[in-house]
Amino acid sequence: MAQWQEVQNLANTYLEQVHQLYAGSALPMAVRQCLAAWIEDQNWRQAAEPLSSGHARMLFHSLLMLLGDCLGSLGSGHEEFMLKHNLRKAQRDLQAEFEKKPEGFANLVANLLQEERQILRLGQAGGQGGSAPAPSPALESGREQQIQRRLAEFHTALQEAERAFRHLEDLQDAFDFCYKVHYRPAERRNNDPGYVQELQTLQAKLQHLDRQRREVLAQMQQLLGRSETLQELLQEELGGWRLRQQRLCLGAPGDTSLRPLETWFTELGQGLFQLRQLLRALSGLREKVTYERDPLAAETPLLEQRLQEQLTHLLKSAFVVEQQPSTPNAMKRPLVLRTASKFSARARLLVRLHDRNHHMEARIHIDRDPPNIKGFRRFNILTSSSKTLLAGDSPQEGLVCDFQYLTLKEQKESRAGKGKGTGGEGPLVVTEELHLITFTLAYAYCGLELELETTTLPFVIISNNSQFSSAWASILWFNMLSSDPKAQQFFSSPPVAPWPRLAEVLSWQFQSVAERGLSRDNLLMLAEKLLGSKPSLDSTVAWPKFSKDGPAGFSFWAWLDGILGLLQEHLKQLWKNELILGFVSRKQEKKLLKSKRTGTFLLRFSESVLGGVTFTWVEHHERGSPTFHAVDPYTASELVSLALPDIIRDYQMMMEENIPENPLKYLYPSTARDEAFGPYYSQRQEGTLSESQKYLNRRLIRVSSRQPSKWQTEEELVVATENLETLQLQPGGQETQQAGGPALSQPQSSGTPQGTPGKVGMPQVLPGEQGTVAVDTGTLQPVPGAVGTPQVPEEQGTLPPELRDLELLPGSRDMQELLQSLEGLEPGSGTLETLEVAELMPNMAETLEENFQLSPGIPGSSALLDHHDPFLPQPEDSALPAIPSLFTDFPPLQIDASDFQ
Repeated sequence: MAQWQEVQNLANTYLEQVHQLYAGSALPMAVRQCLAAWIEDQNWRQAAEPLSSGHARMLFHSLLMLLGDCLGSLGSGHEEFMLKHNLRKAQRDLQAEFEKKPEGFANLVANLLQEERQILRLGQAGGQGGSAPAPSPALESGREQQIQRRLAEFHTALQEAERAFRHLEDLQDAFDFCYKVHYRPAERRNNDPGYVQELQTLQAKLQHLDRQRREVLAQMQQLLGRSETLQELLQEELGGWRLRQQRLCLGAPGDTSLRPLETWFTELGQGLFQLRQLLRALSGLREKVTYERDPLAAETPLLEQRLQEQLTHLLKSAFVVEQQPSTPNAMKRPLVLRTASKFSARARLLVRLHDRNHHMEARIHIDRDPPNIKGFRRFNILTSSSKTLLAGDSPQEGLVCDFQYLTLKEQKESRAGKGKGTGGEGPLVVTEELHLITFTLAYAYCGLELELETTTLPFVIISNNSQFSSAWASILWFNMLSSDPKAQQFFSSPPVAPWPRLAEVLSWQFQSVAERGLSRDNLLMLAEKLLGSKPSLDSTVAWPKFSKDGPAGFSFWAWLDGILGLLQEHLKQLWKNELILGFVSRKQEKKLLKSKRTGTFLLRFSESVLGGVTFTWVEHHERGSPTFHAVDPYTASELVSLALPDIIRDYQMMMEENIPENPLKYLYPSTARDEAFGPYYSQRQEGTLSESQKYLNRRLIRVSSRQPSKWQTEEELVVATENLETLQLQPGGQETQQAGGPALSQPQSSGTPQGTPGKVGMPQVLPGEQGTVAVDTGTLQPVPGAVGTPQVPEEQGTLPPELRDLELLPGSRDMQELLQSLEGLEPGSGTLETLEVAELMPNMAETLEENFQLSPGIPGSSALLDHHDPFLPQPEDSALPAIPSLFTDFPPLQIDASDFQ
């Protein structure tokens, strides 16, 4: 009655159009008002088709019968008296006009309903609805309410049909008794008035029986119409659930509970099975009593066939995969399976109706209809592939086919070799092969036996965990773009992905891992990385661009997946609370920090290191442009021992005066460091002086040394040149103080590794006030086979052949100029005071370490400083020799101590 109710709420202008519509119609408005709900529930357009005369006739006689019932239910009041008159007249007129052409009546009603809908749309579009229109609920809740209402109407109509059937049984029994008692065709009593009267009474009973049969058939036809509408609504809901499940597999939020659908499917299935029993009972009535033009003979088989089709469709669509194939530790990533590893999958029948005397067997198959691809791998399920569902096992939980602890094994004859990619027989790599699992269920209930079937989403089978990331990329690409859930040849020619769709899926990955998706700025940076400097909403991304290795040595997805793993293991809360800016290019970070005060820093993901995070801060000077500093990225191997908030809290920079200072003051844009990261600091265990402890407390911190300033002024260069005369390195590495100048003390190494200037190194134990503090040094770290801090040997002379034969790495221009300057000196020429050498000396330590190494076979090539790195390969002889005579035959160099800090 929803449409007729909305029509009555229209404004007067549109109501006048409705009155005009029915003023010239053969169907009076009184009949439309009285039978509004029933009229709207019938498929009049189908009944008006040329080959549907039986359907149209059934609907027409059902309407006449319902009009008669409506007349009988009216009282004797004045208003009801007039309504009775109008309805009775309408009944006679309709019967006279459409008795022989019910198709015309069906066409009439169908056109009237269409005209009503058009007027209703115009009225609602004009905003001239009723004064108090019903509020429009949310889409999901509105759909659920509609299903619930129609289910209630369906079961109410079913109960009425059952009462009508029982009444029909009583009429037929009465007619059958009278027929057997009074009808005597062999006695030829046609002239007997009493017998003729009995025949007339018997004929009236037969006509009444015929009308009752037609009414029951009309009600069943109506029930089937209602069930078809309900099935359409349920199929839409089921399609929405499948889409939500597929999106959930990709990391999107959503509810995939099957409880509402299971309730609705069960209620509709139960009603259809009851209707099936009524139709069988009607067939039984026809076997007892039948006559010429018996409606049961013509209509019952059609109704049974239609009902059988509805039941079959309902049951087949109700068999769904509730849990897609997944391993126990899949990190919220299903559909990626590994050979010889256990996985599980579960299917469910949403109609909770089963025959307790029938054992239903569920079976599971892999690649039941494999694609015609050369070299396509075949697998066997090693564990049991069948399961018997006994009726009554768990009726409250429904019918579930739960297969756990399944294991796959590859059929060796399918492909020569294991884990081959494009080099194998098949055109697809392992991570692009899509496989399917099919569930089958032998269902039986109330004499209806069917084989139900449902299929999982395509999944990838790998043989090594290193393939997991690439396999998940394939799952993302398929479920994002494929419209066919069984397209196993999808990657034979993978389509391109629209950037807006890909951006949404990438954001889901971060939402599922760290509970915060990607912002618009994050997605813009990713778009520029994938598509160039000017991406647009129409941009597309090709599959190789997304998943194959690029110029950096790894693919875009591998880089992004490394970040996801880092967030999941170590940085989830920081990302969730927006403390990590994340996706910021080097150019963009300088733009953001340039206008901020000194010490402002931000956290971003490294673009050159897989799964790395770093921080960059800004430093302003009295003259010149600001300087930006960034540390080597931290990866999971480092963060597992020291959390990033603790690194930020304790990070130190060795300043010019050799005083450590934390340069990280404010988190971008202006939040104090401790205010932002304070809740994530680990608890310190401070000791007291009164306590007697065996060991002093210590903690790990990160330290970097300041790199030579690029903004150094000319006056400072002159000062640095003058300071070259104040310090000399003596033979053997011992230092002496010249002319009252400062002495450079070199600590004795105990084998503790040290870091490269300007970079985070390894921990070193330094003394503290109450204990020892493990810090990361930034001093020069010598490498085996490379020259460390230069020391002057005892013998002096011209530059030896060993030094001339040194192999210089690319980019060591400063060292070449330095050697040329040294080679031109004469023995005993005194100290170096040229500005050229003074300019080279600040970079000497870094150049020696990064760009200078000895060639194989040159004497002294195995020389190391005492400060050797234990993590680098060592020579077989563990005794490290002293520095050989590389610098000979020239006077000691006078340098400033700051040059080697």
